[in-house]
Amino acid sequence: MENGQRKNFIFVINPVSGGRGNEDVGRRITSYFSSTEIKPLVLLTEYAGHAKKLCRQLVAQSPPPAAVVAVGGDGTVHEVVSGIIQSGIPLGIVPRGSGNGFARHLGIPMDIDQALALLRRGAEVPVDVLRIGTAYSINVSGVGFDALVAWKFQHSASRGLHSYLRIILGAFFTYRPQNYELCIDGRKSRHQALMVSLANSSQFGNNVLVSPRASVRDGYLDVCILHPFPKWKIPVLFYRVLRRQIDRSPYLEIVRGKKVSLVQAGDLWHLDGEAMSGGSEIEVEVLERILPVIIPEARQNLI
Repeated sequence: MENGQRKNFIFVINPVSGGRGNEDVGRRITSYFSSTEIKPLVLLTEYAGHAKKLCRQLVAQSPPPAAVVAVGGDGTVHEVVSGIIQSGIPLGIVPRGSGNGFARHLGIPMDIDQALALLRRGAEVPVDVLRIGTAYSINVSGVGFDALVAWKFQHSASRGLHSYLRIILGAFFTYRPQNYELCIDGRKSRHQALMVSLANSSQFGNNVLVSPRASVRDGYLDVCILHPFPKWKIPVLFYRVLRRQIDRSPYLEIVRGKKVSLVQAGDLWHLDGEAMSGGSEIEVEVLERILPVIIPEARQNLI
């Protein structure tokens, strides 16, 4: 540590993310960095939206922190990003959620000690962020079936992968395709679809991929349109997901663009897995390489 100076890292912890008790994580973080160049300050969120509020306050500090670390799942990452966007402050991630889709896309370790070690030796790489209306999306957002699943999961008493799969199976056989109007970089189209996903990264979480070739650094978002398919095709589609080949399915249409408008009959949608209402008309654009994120150096050319 040069001249005894330490870098201030703020750790924003969601204590209930992933259905776990994450309160002890703060003590592990403080202990881990006790004799390093990083000076950790641990903050626990108390309610939905609290992480965003905390981060907006942190951005206004002088001097600002050297990095803000989201300790939680994709919802926590989403809130932290919304609070630090356009500040230039790097984002770190310690995955503690149910799916951790964005962290998995970036190659951030799921093991807490390895994720903490990465904060010291990782590379700061600028990534794209989607602006959806006045909100932001870092991972995957969308409408249709996945928005319904997000809403049910959000209101479920249990968390984790098993709960997520149970909700998917319970909702799928009664869900009906919806009609959507899309305009992608000026090209208009109409679709009847099970869902329309707006993908910045490749997956929802738990390595369930929606757009295997998506990149968070290419200046494009992937509009993933899942068309209706026979129920007996479910095992085939699931196999393609496991093989990272879902984009080869004739039922999934992927169109890349920089600006997208979407109109749906209903108003339910989700932002990075967090269910919302009031989204009958949605405007989306890519903010290119606007957010620095700490990732493994070996992944710089792979995200």
